[in-house]
Amino acid sequence: MLERFVPFAPTYVTSDVDAALRFARANYPVVLKAVSGEIVHKSDAGAVVLNVRNDDELLHHFYQLQSRFGPTVMVQKQLKGVELFVGGKRDPQFGPVVLFGLGGIFVEVYRDVVARAAPITEEDAFEMMDELRGAPILRGARGVRVDRDALARVLVQFSRFMAESENVEEVDLNPVIATADGVFAVDARVVLSGGS
Repeated sequence: MLERFVPFAPTYVTSDVDAALRFARANYPVVLKAVSGEIVHKSDAGAVVLNVRNDDELLHHFYQLQSRFGPTVMVQKQLKGVELFVGGKRDPQFGPVVLFGLGGIFVEVYRDVVARAAPITEEDAFEMMDELRGAPILRGARGVRVDRDALARVLVQFSRFMAESENVEEVDLNPVIATADGVFAVDARVVLSGGS
């Protein structure tokens, strides 16, 4: 649903450990995530394993996740960068709205989030970046490098998705990893009209 609008980190979803190994060998280090409709915050539930570096670690954690959460596991290339939040909701008054801020656990801790009615322009996207209290991070503080042009494109494309998808009530892309070489979503939650 979202892949036409937002780039995702290389990801493979499977219940077959041999297929998981083949994918992981081309992408180490990887992240493993349980796939279950029951889990809202995977990290809090212990359903995410970071920095899996080799076959032994993958086998151990893959089987552990399966035994705790069910057969399906997501294997994803682990990316390093700034964790951001990109979200959307359908507001009764303003219609589709794009939300943007620092991601990961910082969304709930700092609540450093800005909003715009969708769709937005590239100029809006750069303004959103600069309005954050954490804006210095996106401008290169402490030697952090973020591809701001790629981030602006993601925000604009995501806003188009929100504007065009009338059946979508809410979307959370958290985290979105911003690097010097691009911006990639690594987790998504979508709520459709009717609560599904």
